[in-house]
This record gives sequence, C-alpha cells and structure tokens, in this order.
Amino acid sequence: MKILVNVVLVLFVLASVTINCFAEEGGATAQEAPSSDFPETDIFLFDFDPENKNAVLNNPLNVSNRPGYDNQPYFTKGSNTFLYSRNNGNQTDIYEYLISTGDHKRLTNSKTSEFSPTPSLDNKIVSFVSERNSSIWQAARGDEDNPQWSFEASGLQEPVGYFARNLRSGDILFWSRYGYSVTLTNAAKETYHYVSGNAVPATPHLIPGTDNFSYVHRQANGTVWIKELNPLTKAVRPLTEIVGNNANYAWTPNGAIVQIEGTALYYWMEDSKNGWQLLADLSDHGLKSANRIAVSPDGKKIAVVGLAKDQDS
Repeated sequence: MKILVNVVLVLFVLASVTINCFAEEGGATAQEAPSSDFPETDIFLFDFDPENKNAVLNNPLNVSNRPGYDNQPYFTKGSNTFLYSRNNGNQTDIYEYLISTGDHKRLTNSKTSEFSPTPSLDNKIVSFVSERNSSIWQAARGDEDNPQWSFEASGLQEPVGYFARNLRSGDILFWSRYGYSVTLTNAAKETYHYVSGNAVPATPHLIPGTDNFSYVHRQANGTVWIKELNPLTKAVRPLTEIVGNNANYAWTPNGAIVQIEGTALYYWMEDSKNGWQLLADLSDHGLKSANRIAVSPDGKKIAVVGLAKDQDS
C-alpha cells in the first residue's frame, strides 16, 4: 500500500507542474500540449434518426462556428442543452449551449481550466476535470464557480484525464492521465480498484439503463476493444472491437454504440448479428474530419466535434 501511495504522490507532483490539453483529437493517441495551444475544433449539431436509412442525419448546424477549441459536448437530461469545454485565451471554461435559442451560456469563470463537463442524470450537479489539482470536481447547477473536490473523502490524488460517474452509487471510473490505466473508485469511500492497464485515452461511459461502465482497452495483440465493467462484481466483459483507430464513441439510449472513423458514422448493437453498420458520411454534411460524438438522452440529437470543409487544418 505504501508503494502505491508513493506512486500516486509522484503522479500528482507531475500533474501540478504540467498543464496539458488532454482532449484527444487524433483518435487513439493522446495529444498533450500547453493550455495555450488548444486544437481547432467546432461542435456540429444534427437531428438523428438511425432507423431512417435515407436520412440518418438532418439539419446540420455548426453551433460554435468560431476560431478556437470547442469540445467534449455532453447533453443534459431534457435533451434541450449540452455542456461543453471552450477555450478563452490560455484556458478553458465550461459553457452550455441552449438548442432552442442558439445561446451559449458560460458556467465557469475560474483561474484554471476545466474539461469534460458531465451533468448528473437529474441535471442538478455538474462534474468536470479541473486543473486545480488535475482531478474531478463537482458543483451544483447555478453555482459552478464554487465546486467541491469529488475525491475529498477518499483523498485520491491520481491525475485524471477522463471519467464517468454514477452519482446514485458514488462510483467513478476514470482514465489515468499519465498511467494510461482505468481505475474504479467512489466519491464517498476510501476505495481504489485497478481495472486495467493499456487503456486507450478515451472517455469512459456509464452504460444507459445500468450501473455498469464501459471503457476502451488495447489488448496484447494490438486490437482495441470497448469493454464493460460491473462495479459490484468487478467482472469485465468484452463488447466489441472498435472501428479503425478513433477510440471515441457514445451510447444511445437504446443501448447501441455510435463511433466515428474519419467522416464515417458507424452503429453497433449487441443483439445484431451484423456487427458495425455504416449509417452516414459526415462529409455529405460539410465536415472534413470528426472525432468525438455525443447522443442526447432522447436519442433524437447528436453533437459531433470536428472541422468543416472550409476550415483550415
């Protein structure tokens, strides 16, 4: 245990002297850079209907459409807004996009960068990774500039890159920013369960309708799989190999997975015998590249992070 604590402390020191932009933009390889060097990305919003094979995507809209970094969209409970991380000079803050009006509302205005905004299922709490200590913080809606450290009870100081959390149970699954590993912990308990090494830098997810998590793992033979973790039994179950090299994916409310490779949008359902199915090509809607995707809780909208064809690389 003493060795583990020392390792964690070393990692924390490294994190405290290094400010990174840890939103990966190149698929399965993390791109770490100073916070003043954010990649150029926009967020595109689509109407989404995977059952309509002739028009899976409709009404494309570049909702950010500005120079700079707009990334990591996450829809809120009613599917009428999404949170995202947006750079302002040398740091990022959390914003909210209101779909009905097209307005962008700033939620945080701190001296440090915030990433990976994650609203709770009831939309009363917002969690995010903060450069305060490269860890997960949480705040009540309307009071985002007064967050609480989510690991205060456990004292866990391992630098976090990406995470998923279940506020009902307190469980948190996170990808270690320097360890390239996945760890299960809890916001209210002093617990630490090492799940796997060789974890690809990608956001874990709470699987809709369950208390289980999913994460991405590179196996010894080089193949990269999305896997399911049961936090109670600690059992891990392989789900599917990813398409291509982009390890970013999202769950739909009906239990399917969507993933982007290049500009192609793919769809996977466990009960289907057809494996990954090509749904649409984002280049038909004006995008030249894309990497992240988020699906609204009602399944009717998707947000895609990428670049338009008329944007510089």
